[in-house]
Amino acid sequence: MRKEGLLESLFVTVIASLLLVVMGIIYFIATLIIVRFSSGLMGYTPDANWVVLSSAIMVVGIMIGSAIKNT
Repeated sequence: MRKEGLLESLFVTVIASLLLVVMGIIYFIATLIIVRFSSGLMGYTPDANWVVLSSAIMVVGIMIGSAIKNT
């Protein structure tokens, strides 16, 4: 493989990795807002730690499910 091809592949990999990290953060924030809003609708006031934990578990499930679906 040529050096230009290796450099291009490295660049694409770095950009794709950064994009995946940004998308993960966006999914996490959206899920955090949904969990907090829906718990408020139910009349619960959970501790912030539990809201973050449940949002993180849901985002991990979404991302793993998406990865399995695409293979």
